Amino acid sequence: MTDLIEHTTHVFQFDGFLHWCIQISVVVFAIGIIWMIFRVIRPLRRLAKQAECMMDGKLPTFDPPWDGIREIERLQSALKLMVQQIQAAQVREVHYRNALTESQEQERKRIARELHDDTIQSLIVVSHSIERAMGACGGGDSVAHLGRAREQLIQTIDDLRHLIGDLRPTMLDDLGLVAAVESLAEDYPMVEVVTNGDLPALDHDRELVLYRVAQEGIRNASRHARADHVSTTLSTCGSAVQLEICDDGDGFTVPKHLHELAAQQHYGLLGIYERVTHLGGRMELSSSPQAGTRLCVTFPLAVPQEAEAAPTPVRTVAPARRFAWPVLRFPQPTPLLHN
Repeated sequence: MTDLIEHTTHVFQFDGFLHWCIQISVVVFAIGIIWMIFRVIRPLRRLAKQAECMMDGKLPTFDPPWDGIREIERLQSALKLMVQQIQAAQVREVHYRNALTESQEQERKRIARELHDDTIQSLIVVSHSIERAMGACGGGDSVAHLGRAREQLIQTIDDLRHLIGDLRPTMLDDLGLVAAVESLAEDYPMVEVVTNGDLPALDHDRELVLYRVAQEGIRNASRHARADHVSTTLSTCGSAVQLEICDDGDGFTVPKHLHELAAQQHYGLLGIYERVTHLGGRMELSSSPQAGTRLCVTFPLAVPQEAEAAPTPVRTVAPARRFAWPVLRFPQPTPLLHN
């Protein structure tokens, strides 16, 4: 009987010890799970979310540092360093593009000046020489040949003057943006230029970019889209200046990401985007096959300080319906021989 009681007591003592072991194991397991969640799983999820933002072009700051195991902290430090290197590379690329754009404009200005001061003046002298030769010949076939040569020479001079205007829009410097855009539209009878309100004075760089945008948009609508009507609107929207170009041409499929414009050989649109974002502007582009194209560029009157460091993404919106824009025809200028 005594042995039975001792055996029973031993069993119950063992069951109590096993019970406490199980409870301690459960508590340790729960603490381990909580530690795993807060030190491993949550930091990994945050890193994954930040990586997705990087894929979308939004660079995170990774500040403040997260609490996690040493490997996750090292991974976070590596990603932070990579983001800093990407941002530095973006700043260098922006400065490089700006310097390249400025050098292109200076080179265009130099070529236009040399064409005007040298080539055209020499052709004018040749034209006067042909005119004097026509007077000396007195008549006959020689005069007819000289007359045709002089007409071709005058046409060449006019073409060179038109090229000079494309290289360096002197009317933009002399008369302003509206007059320069209207002068640009004179060569395209299907273009209508509309000005809504009085445009405020802009700095020369933004006026030049708006002129280049109008130049690129009108030429694309004429040469590639084969548009019948093109509407070019300059307006003031609150504290911003807006240039909108709409056409009823063939249109194209706007890519989701901007870099795909280069793959589609839309280098002009890519260049427009880079120049607009450099000066703190915003570009909206919408188009679809057989539904025309809408290009809209907006410049705030006050340029933000961080415009150069943080490019504004291009916005793609649904294509607008086709409109039959009224045609405003401008008289073609008669060829003149003047300096």
